Amino acid sequence: MIYPMFKTSRGASSLRLLVLFSFFSTVLSAAPTPTGSTTEGVQLEETDGVPDAKNSKSDEEKSWLITPTLSADPKMGTNVGGVIAYVKQFGSESTPSMLGLAVSYSDTDSISGGIGAQLYWGADSRRLTMLLGGAEINNEYDDFLGTGQTAETQDSMHTVGFRYLHQLREGGWFAGIQGVSTNYAVGADGLADGMLNLVGLSGFDATGLGLVLQHDTMDQQRAPESGHLLTFHNFAYREGLGGESSFDVGYADLRWYRAIERLSSARSNRQPVIALQIKSRFTSDAPLSGYSWVSLPGYTMGNYLSQHFTHLLVDGRFPLSRKLGLVAFGGVGCQFGDDIAGRNMDCSDNTYPSVGLGVSYLLDEAASILIRLELAKGKSDNEAIYLRFGHSF
Repeated sequence: MIYPMFKTSRGASSLRLLVLFSFFSTVLSAAPTPTGSTTEGVQLEETDGVPDAKNSKSDEEKSWLITPTLSADPKMGTNVGGVIAYVKQFGSESTPSMLGLAVSYSDTDSISGGIGAQLYWGADSRRLTMLLGGAEINNEYDDFLGTGQTAETQDSMHTVGFRYLHQLREGGWFAGIQGVSTNYAVGADGLADGMLNLVGLSGFDATGLGLVLQHDTMDQQRAPESGHLLTFHNFAYREGLGGESSFDVGYADLRWYRAIERLSSARSNRQPVIALQIKSRFTSDAPLSGYSWVSLPGYTMGNYLSQHFTHLLVDGRFPLSRKLGLVAFGGVGCQFGDDIAGRNMDCSDNTYPSVGLGVSYLLDEAASILIRLELAKGKSDNEAIYLRFGHSF
């Protein structure tokens, strides 16, 4: 995945939280899922619950993940960075946990970084994600807020957040809580600064808490080939928690995976997979800085804002050999509710298509660590190039 946590925009503070969650989930997708006593990045052979000492050196050598990141789009320019992560498994039946550090720099002199952890224990019955991130971003817009005008803005953002999930019962049902606190400021020169102040997009402080309900039937957490992940969650931002305003944001996210066995070949020793995502974001009483954005490949985050947004995205993953693969994706999203000018929008006139092609390369067959180089195209001049570490969802 490209690490979009570093492509900060004037979406809501919950954008940063979700993007950071996505970032660390994707890094962990490079860490192998446990099968027996073998895990991605960590090998544990247990005897009475004690790791075998003969494997300790190998385990230590395979516990670190390091990868570069790259993206290019009209807003952020060329963005390069890197990720370093330490992976460790807590129990032979749990997904490997990770502590990671990421930094990024773009040719617009933007810099950002984050530290985060995603922990699994109790045979995956308990899951905790924590994050701390910051960024100083210089944005360049070819179509600022849909006005057709070019503009440059300067964003400063600091975010801290968490999510804890606990398994309710067998069958994949989880419930939990989450929270986020963001300090976000936006500035610009000349006419763009006046526009930001006029429409109320000069930044804000927001702190919110929320609940999470999740149903997980995926065959594995890192590179699923079957099952689904259905998540409902919300953030209740309140002045009493230290924010500037009170508003609500809700999410629904369905991810579905299916292997195409009849297209499998002995040459690749891997199965093609079709992955589908349906995702929606809704707001209530949100300030303009808390509005929803177009969250499809090829679009600049924060360039199109409305109260609500939903999208459908299909991702095809087709192995060509043991290492090389072809990826193709396509989807469509729509904005509805009010836009930043107060005009009512509906899906009939505000749709956003997205298509893309790319190649994948399996860096470590045993660990299922891969990278994807992609070109994504949206409508008009929206397009981007990504070097992704793992799959996008």
